[in-house]
Amino acid sequence: MRIYFSHQAGFSLIELMIVIAIIAVLSAVAVPQYQDYMTRAKWTVNLTEVEQVKLAVTDCLYAEGGQVTACDTSEKLGFGNTLTAPSHASSINISSNANSIALAVIGNPSAADCRIDITANVASGAVTWSAANVANNGNTCTRRKTGVTVVAAN
Repeated sequence: MRIYFSHQAGFSLIELMIVIAIIAVLSAVAVPQYQDYMTRAKWTVNLTEVEQVKLAVTDCLYAEGGQVTACDTSEKLGFGNTLTAPSHASSINISSNANSIALAVIGNPSAADCRIDITANVASGAVTWSAANVANNGNTCTRRKTGVTVVAAN
């Protein structure tokens, strides 16, 4: 008398399809999150590199008694004809109005082409900095991409 045992070798097609479906769902969530993480990391580098310009603006404003027009160009800040753009930005521009100086940092494609405006507000002899995301070339830039919310800091 012979006894035969059924032995399953490997996985069924249904089991493999379920594993593939699970991997696809996880990838659909993980890949965009990773891309946003990498973009935020690039903006962290950009904002760190802008700190020297912020310091120069603050020093100039204090030295000039809060006169915005004395500190509203790269030449007046001691950087020559143009400001060097941060690593992941295409440009940094300075503009001013009666009581503030704005630094517009425009990211390159690797930084999602976002724009962050960093503003020095001058009031009563004090300089207060704030930052905000600004739509750029049809791109909506949010905290999720840049890590910046509308914040005010000294």
